Order: sequence, then C-alpha cells, then structure tokens
Amino acid sequence: MLVFKLLFYFLLALFVPILLQIINALVGGRPRSAWMAFRVYLVIAAIYATVLVAVTLALPLEMLPANEVQYSGDWSIGVASLRRVPHGVNSLDEDYEVDFRLGNRGSSPIHGESNLTVYLLTEDGTRYNPVPTPSDPPFDTEVRPGKSVITTRKFVLPTNLNRVELVIARTGFRLGWFIIGRTPLDGRTVILLQKG
Repeated sequence: MLVFKLLFYFLLALFVPILLQIINALVGGRPRSAWMAFRVYLVIAAIYATVLVAVTLALPLEMLPANEVQYSGDWSIGVASLRRVPHGVNSLDEDYEVDFRLGNRGSSPIHGESNLTVYLLTEDGTRYNPVPTPSDPPFDTEVRPGKSVITTRKFVLPTNLNRVELVIARTGFRLGWFIIGRTPLDGRTVILLQKG
C-alpha cells in the first residue's frame, strides 16, 4: 500500500509543474501549448482513476475473526468482548453489546479516529446502527501510551440470526478514497462476530 500512497503523492506533485507550465503558456499568449500540457495531465489522471476504480471494485471484502485488531498508525481498535442479552421471553429482539478496545502502541498520548462509525450487518445485508449511549467514551477519546480504553456500543437485532458481521469505517471525506488498494478502516473489512 505504501507504493500506491507514494504514487498518489507523486501525481499530486506532478500537477504543480504542469500547472506552472499552463499558467506560463497562457501568460505568454500560447493557449495551444497550455491546452497540450493540460491534456497530458488529464490522460495521466484518467489512467490513474481507471486503475483506482477497477481495483476498488475487484477487491473482495476482507473477513477478519472477532479477535483481530485493526490499526491506523499507532492507534488500534478491536473487539474485546460480545454479549447477547435477550429482551424477554416474548420478545423477538435481543441486544448485542460489543466492547471495543482502543489501544495506543506509540510513545505519546493520541486521540482515536474522530469520524468513525460502527454497524452490524446480518446475512441478508440489513444494517443495524448502535443505539445512542452518551455515557460511553467516544472513539476519539485520548489513549495513553501503551494503554487501552474500553468503550461499548449496543445494537438491537432480531433473535436467531445465523450470521452477524461488524463493520468499522471512517465517515466523511478521506484521502484514502484516492489511494489504490486497501486503507485502514475503509469499510471494506468486516469482522465476523457470529457464524451460524
């Protein structure tokens, strides 16, 4: 992945001299030369975008076991435990309480990911978002060096499910959209919590 990240930054850096050449050509009264330089960059960008989309569509979902930890730099997130709590004898729902361990393998305090979402997927593709619980620490809470913080999210799901998967993903704009291949917490990795 480092190669693709470097390739992306190289293409961004390549745009600067091409932009300067376009501006120089326009100021110098050579619009044809400016258009040619711009076309060269458009072709390079189109090739990169084609490869980016093709690889993104071709990559299968990565399936991780429930005890697997995901990293974003020195910060990490993983499932510490899972509890299933029935609502009652006549209820068709139950609570899935997922404890997340937020870790820091670095040497200075860090905050977790600020735009992070978690949700559960059932075998039919239905998405279940967590129930709001304001007393639980947010994912972007500070984690001391070499320490971890536990935070819990509760989900209400139907009983008797055969398969439940957990997705941890960043939301909003992120640079990872433009890098070929997988990036941490890109939403294309699922954690298998329950297999029937």
